[in-house]
Amino acid sequence: MRNADRQPLIPHTSYLIPILLFFASQMMAQQELGLHFMPHVWQSNSTNPAFVQDNKLTIGLPGIYSSIAFDGPTYNQIVAKQEGKTVVDIDKLIGHLDAENTIRNELGIPSLSLSFKLKNLHLTIGHAVKYNAFLNYPKTLPQVVWQGNAQFIGQTVELGNEVELAGYHELMAGAAYEMGPVTLGANVKFLSGIAGAATDKDHHAASLYTDPDVYQITLNGNYILHSANTIDYQEFEDVNVDFDYAKLTAQKFFSKNNGMAFDLGLSAELGKLDLAASVLDLGKITWDDNVTNYEATQTYQYDGLDFSGALTGDSVSFGDALDTLKSIFKVEETSGSYTTTLTRKIYLSARYKLNEKWAVSGLFFNENYRGEPFSSVAVGINFSPIKQLNAGLSYAFKQPDSYDNLGLNLTLKLGPVQVFGVTDNLFSLVNPGDAHSFSARAGASVSIK
Repeated sequence: MRNADRQPLIPHTSYLIPILLFFASQMMAQQELGLHFMPHVWQSNSTNPAFVQDNKLTIGLPGIYSSIAFDGPTYNQIVAKQEGKTVVDIDKLIGHLDAENTIRNELGIPSLSLSFKLKNLHLTIGHAVKYNAFLNYPKTLPQVVWQGNAQFIGQTVELGNEVELAGYHELMAGAAYEMGPVTLGANVKFLSGIAGAATDKDHHAASLYTDPDVYQITLNGNYILHSANTIDYQEFEDVNVDFDYAKLTAQKFFSKNNGMAFDLGLSAELGKLDLAASVLDLGKITWDDNVTNYEATQTYQYDGLDFSGALTGDSVSFGDALDTLKSIFKVEETSGSYTTTLTRKIYLSARYKLNEKWAVSGLFFNENYRGEPFSSVAVGINFSPIKQLNAGLSYAFKQPDSYDNLGLNLTLKLGPVQVFGVTDNLFSLVNPGDAHSFSARAGASVSIK
C-alpha cells in the first residue's frame, strides 16, 4: 500500500491501470515444439499441413492446448501467508521484475476435424477456437501504481505498454498431395473474430513527471487502445473488461470481424531420413464491428496540490487531486477498424529412423510476433516398443535465454482410437510454483483404414 501521509504520491494515473491489471491476471505463449515430433499423431498436421495419415478416414476429436511464458517472478517468489491466507506480496513481485516484462498466452480448443484419403490426395476440414494474449510493460508501471511516484521525483517515468488480445473461430479446409517421396500440403483458414483488444502499434507510449520543486504532476500520453466486444470505458475510474471464455466461445460463430490465413508445408521421405518444412498462419483479422478506439494523446498537468507537508510527516489529502485529474483527463472515443496479424510460424525439421522402434529428430522453429522474431532449437527421441505405444523425450533452447525445456510425449492406440498427451516443459508439471513457462496439449482421434 502507498502511504499518502508520508510520501508525495499520486492516485491511479489513468484508465490504463485497471485494464492492465485485468490482462496481467487473465492472460498468461510460447512456442509449441513437442507436437511436431509426433508425425504418427493426426494433430501434428497443425504444425505442417503435409503431415498426413495413411487412413481412408481420420476423425480428430475435441482436445485442448494451452501455453504460458512470462518474465519476472514465479508464483513461489511472490506469495506469502498472512493470517492463514495466501496473498501476493506486491513489493516482492516488483522486486523480481525486469526493466521490461512480457506475458504471453495461447489457448486452443480444437472441436472436430476430418481427413479423407483419395488415392494420393488428402482432403481436410476442421474447426477450432483460439485465444492469443500478449502484454509487455516496464517495471516502472507497477511501481507507480502500487508504490507511488515518490521514488521518481525529478525523473520522467515510462508507463507505456503493449497489449494484444484476440479470440476467434478458425474454420479450416486443406489438401495434401503425395508425389512419390514428397508430400505438399496447404490449408486455407476462415477466421471469425469473437473479441479482441490491442494497443495501436504506433501509439502505446505514456510517461509521468513529478517536478522536484513544486511537485507539479505531468502526464504525457501517446496511447491508443482498440477494443472489439471487450472493454467498456465510462470514466476515469469506471472501466469494465468483458472477456468470458466460456460465454464468448458459444457466441459470434459468424461475426462481422473476419479474416483469412494460410498454411503451407512439405515433407520428404528419403529412406530412413524424413525432412519437413512449413510456414503457418499467414494472415490477419480485421475488426470493424462493435469497435471502440480509446485515445489518450495529450499532455495532462496538475499543480494545484501542495505536497510540501508530506516531507515533514504531515498528512496530505489526494481527494482534490483525484477530482482534478478526472476533470482534465479526457479519453476520446472513435470507432475506426483495426487489424490483428496472426503470429507467423516456421518449422524446419529432420527425423532419422534408427530402426522400427527408435527415431531421433531435430527442429528449428521461428515465429514473428508483433514484428519481433523469436527462435528455438529442439532435439527429440521417440521409442515405440509395440505398435500401440509411442513415447518420446525432447529438449529445447528457446530464445532469449530459456534452457530448462525438457519435454515428454506419449501416445496410446487402442484399436481405431488414438489418445495422446504432450508437454514441452516437464519440470513445470512437477514444480509449477517455480516455473516461468508451461505448455501442454491433449487430444484423440479415430481412424478407419
